Amino acid sequence: MSEKNQINENIPQKEKPMREISVEGCELLGKGGNGAVYRLDDETIVKVYFGARNSLEKIKRNRETTRSAFVQGVPTMITFDTVRVGENYGVVYEMINARSLGQEIVAHPEKLDEYACMIADTLLKLHHTEFDKGVLPNSKDKFRNDVRLTQNAGFYKPQEAERVYKLIDGIPERNTFIHQDFHPGNLMLMNGEITLIDVDDSGLGHPIMDLAGMHLVYVTAAKTQWKGTEMGITKEQYARIWDRFLRRYFQTEDPKEVAEISRIIEGYAMISLIKGVATSESVANYLRKPVIFFMKRKFFKMIDSLHPIP
Repeated sequence: MSEKNQINENIPQKEKPMREISVEGCELLGKGGNGAVYRLDDETIVKVYFGARNSLEKIKRNRETTRSAFVQGVPTMITFDTVRVGENYGVVYEMINARSLGQEIVAHPEKLDEYACMIADTLLKLHHTEFDKGVLPNSKDKFRNDVRLTQNAGFYKPQEAERVYKLIDGIPERNTFIHQDFHPGNLMLMNGEITLIDVDDSGLGHPIMDLAGMHLVYVTAAKTQWKGTEMGITKEQYARIWDRFLRRYFQTEDPKEVAEISRIIEGYAMISLIKGVATSESVANYLRKPVIFFMKRKFFKMIDSLHPIP
């Protein structure tokens, strides 16, 4: 090696400046608690992450998760680069001729049952996609963290926390893909198929954890009209999607069976729901204690009857 090359190797390389973009005037494709998705042009979109909790380091880890999922056959788009959007960070994706499923539902309510079946079929495929152990995080860790945060906030006694941990420990270990945020704003419809735009919180585990996360959106949040306000989907439409989704996913038309399946999923969903009320800054303090009191009473009445499905 020449002396010049040796010198060049010893000189620290400057990191490429991060590109800055604006989403002013861009079409909003979807929005959730973690960020918003905008169309930049005919071939690219950007996911803008909200707030300081989404650090640059975390977003880079999320890009690696996206790459790992894509290589394994999960229908997600390739990321181009990380950008600065005002005070926030964003990730640019290739996305040609696509709209969010939320937009499609609002535009074509007559296709509600068809979209519900697409959601079920896509999730079934994901829940049968296996990864090597350790490639993605264990999805149980998120549940355990929800319990820890709730207890730290003073809303679980030690013996109550132990009962919830026992419930989580009873969920079988699996190395199958779990998305954990499978709502219409994160699902893009491209060429008649669902493609994932957000796999940031994805992990490996049992499907009950994905189904519990969906319940928080399609049932709990829909009843409060929070998700309806964000996307324009009504709570009646969410209820229809949830019902048709369960029937397709679990291959049953028995109303009693569907009701029992939904009850079990709701039970697991309450782990994250209670944590959310216990820690969210958007919940008024005077409401926090009474709401959690009623939630916990319902949860612990049903906890012993819960079991992982499917």
